Amino acid sequence: AEELKEYFSQFGSVQRCQLPFDRDTGFHRRYCWIKFSTPEEVQNVLQKDSHILEGSKLTLRQQIRRRRSQRKNQSE
Repeated sequence: AEELKEYFSQFGSVQRCQLPFDRDTGFHRRYCWIKFSTPEEVQNVLQKDSHILEGSKLTLRQQIRRRRSQRKNQSE
């Protein structure tokens, strides 16, 4: 997780880097969440064509968070 945070900090202020691990195997699950301070920083990351970290090409997707009120309305 520290390597991911260090890599992505070149694009902006990383607020959180969460790399989940599988409890059974002890290996990471091959995905993580990176939270930036601003939407502009997210766009900085997405504008770069490819990201390679420790020899592996990373695939990025932007997660759009909905407000609690929006989620509640959709479940009704």
